[in-house]
Amino acid sequence: MFTVTWTPLAEDDLAFVWINADSSQRSDITNYAATLIRNLRANADHIGESREPGVRVLAEKTLGVEFRVSVPDRLVTVFHVWPIE
Repeated sequence: MFTVTWTPLAEDDLAFVWINADSSQRSDITNYAATLIRNLRANADHIGESREPGVRVLAEKTLGVEFRVSVPDRLVTVFHVWPIE
């Protein structure tokens, strides 16, 4: 199990995406963010695509995210979020 943290920039990105979405998109964003967190907690080192060492990218459904995984620390840090349109 991983601990998932978000940088302030990633939190701002997510808030910006949510604020600029319509009501049905907001529901999708909220639901997907919750699913994303569960998936990152369970399997962060195996989801998405590997980039530079320790960095992964996942883009599906409503959001794209970039996150850093530290397997020895069992820590995930989400550092960028963007909308998928």
